[in-house]
Amino acid sequence: MVNDGGVQGPIRTLHVDIEGGWGGSSRSLFELLRRLDRDRIEPLVAHRQEGPVSERYSGVGIPTRHIPEIASFAPRPYNSFKIFLGSAPRLLGLGAAARRLASLAREHRASLIHLNYEGLFLLAPRLRRHAGLPLIGHSRTHVPGNAWGRWLVRTLARELDHIFFISDQEEMRFRELEADAPLAGTVLWNIAPDPVPRRPIAATPEIVYLGSIDWAKGTDRLVDLAAALEEREAPPMIIAIYGEARQDPSFKSAMERRIVAEGLSSRIELRGHTAKPEDVLAGAFALVRPSRENDPWGRDVIEAARAGVPVLATGDYEGVVRDGETGYLFGEFDATVKATRLTALHEDRALWQRLSDAAAQLGAERFGGARQVAQFSDVVSDLMARART
Repeated sequence: MVNDGGVQGPIRTLHVDIEGGWGGSSRSLFELLRRLDRDRIEPLVAHRQEGPVSERYSGVGIPTRHIPEIASFAPRPYNSFKIFLGSAPRLLGLGAAARRLASLAREHRASLIHLNYEGLFLLAPRLRRHAGLPLIGHSRTHVPGNAWGRWLVRTLARELDHIFFISDQEEMRFRELEADAPLAGTVLWNIAPDPVPRRPIAATPEIVYLGSIDWAKGTDRLVDLAAALEEREAPPMIIAIYGEARQDPSFKSAMERRIVAEGLSSRIELRGHTAKPEDVLAGAFALVRPSRENDPWGRDVIEAARAGVPVLATGDYEGVVRDGETGYLFGEFDATVKATRLTALHEDRALWQRLSDAAAQLGAERFGGARQVAQFSDVVSDLMARART
């Protein structure tokens, strides 16, 4: 049965999430679904990881199911083969995951399935076979421009009916790798949570990092930044790292050893995962995104903008961070240059306030949610209308 939001009631949808509320893609999905008009769309979320997602969804009346068989593989610019081999044991369970999801879709009387992450591309053909429903997806990372990325893109282009991109940068890369028949797509900026009222900046201001601890994210560069702050005898400021090492725990261990060896414990701390980054950002002095992928537009950046936190990021795309207006962009990572900029912000609080106000205004306009809900709901309704013809 295809529900279309008319006489038959709301469109029932199934959303496949990998992170269980721990990561950015999961948080982004929650912020979208909780704002939907339930008279129009009635969602159910299936998640691979256990975590805070179930409690959050329960609080807004959205049912969830834990399906641990869900598996993903996301190619990277480097070491994709190694990552694929590491993912292979879980990928062997994709058939079981597809059957469970198809059964869940029938139980929910779903008319459409949403894959919330491009790394679920190997699940897509199996879901087509077992569920026989329209599929939509999300491209949430910058797909690498290599053979692995082409495999992902062309699989999704073949299997999906529509795809959402979290910025025009993701769409540009997707189109570069796509085959001749383009997949219908929409740029759908992530939604930031409603901001927590700001707290006064602490006597020792916090420079925040939010995200995975790994080489591609450039997390080790934060130790360089801490060293640069110490070397130039900057005012008291501490780099607070919120996140975990998902791919390689030894990478985090090496960072910890270096912090101790160089006597930087007063400048940088690894604080583990936070389930409420909005609370962290409410008192943050700045957010630093030192990514080696030159992608200054991630979940951390939009949440910082919504919270009025200036961002210092590596890259040149001004879709979120507007250089000199809401924060600063750096074409290349240079710890000394960033340390100098942070010191200047520390000493000129009027400048900091101008950046904060501009970031908060941009965050409210672009990441507040109303536009995204309308875009998503219209795409779902249009797909259902076409399915009836």
